[in-house]
Amino acid sequence: MIEVTRINDDPVIINAELIEMIEARPDTIITMTTGKKILVAESVSEVVRRVIEYRQIIRPIIRTNVPLDFTECTVVPEPESDVVEKRAGD
Repeated sequence: MIEVTRINDDPVIINAELIEMIEARPDTIITMTTGKKILVAESVSEVVRRVIEYRQIIRPIIRTNVPLDFTECTVVPEPESDVVEKRAGD
């Protein structure tokens, strides 16, 4: 997973394994294998750098089956939302 910034400055974490294509038109557009497109603030080269860094981290884990130590990972809190979900019958 990698963190990128949507064009409206909201951070989002995406599955780097599902990236199909990255384009600069002139904004950076990430197309996922699901067909979803994400417009991000980072340059194409920065997104590619993050994907490479992510894969370098997970490669030894996949090869050796060693569990990942999540104690050094940064947790990004979810933004607070004013949206109230409606339930059926409300």
